[in-house]
Amino acid sequence: MPRDVRTGAPKVVGFGCRLAGLPPRTQPLQRFRLAARGYGRVQPPEAERQRIETYMDPLPFWYMPFEEAVVDLEKYPLHALTQRPMHMYHSWGSQNAWLRQITSQNRLFVHHRTAAGLGLVDDDWVWIESINGRVKGQIKLVDGVNESTVWTWNAIGKRRGSWGLKDDAAESNRGFLLNHIIGDQTSADAQGKRYSNSDPVTGQAAWFDLRVRIVKCADEEAGFTEPQFERFSQPPHFEPSLDRLSFGAEFRRAREAAE
Repeated sequence: MPRDVRTGAPKVVGFGCRLAGLPPRTQPLQRFRLAARGYGRVQPPEAERQRIETYMDPLPFWYMPFEEAVVDLEKYPLHALTQRPMHMYHSWGSQNAWLRQITSQNRLFVHHRTAAGLGLVDDDWVWIESINGRVKGQIKLVDGVNESTVWTWNAIGKRRGSWGLKDDAAESNRGFLLNHIIGDQTSADAQGKRYSNSDPVTGQAAWFDLRVRIVKCADEEAGFTEPQFERFSQPPHFEPSLDRLSFGAEFRRAREAAE
């Protein structure tokens, strides 16, 4: 088999590509995998060869998420997902008074049948527990979610003192983040080594790999989110938040004057 003169890797001509007929965008993955197999001048650390060869596959394949592979799936039977809402994807959305009227509190969306099996009803407060900890939030029953999955919006829950919000703002009293129960590292392997709990190719954090269970809160625990953290202190000479926002009023006045 002919070999690439630069890398020494097998050279297969076809479909306009050198590396096994692969599309150009997948060739970097194949180069990593071939390096793990011993081809080329640049070689990975010996301890990482198997990991690189396994996951730098230029063709899509499924594998069980790292944390899920070590979790007791009977104890934590539900998949939990979190993603930012498009209207609050960046900070300027979170600080927009109009958008805050639409989404100032996130809920954990649970399928009706899943909730019924757990003795839960709409608007119940629950503990969402993983092997990394627990967070408290309010649920919303829906049909449009897999029965084995719960999900919520990210980036709604805020720490008190952030974004110039009042201490009684819904974001810091009833909004919550699943971040608190998503591990940032994998469990230690046989050699005691831990990796980032993220996609081994892209580095994308494991927002969709979490396994949880949900437990109804005691009556005295309902109505507010946990964990709570010490309030952020305000910078020197920071102006206090307004009691009433009137941003945009000048647009209406200008429009009315022109009519």
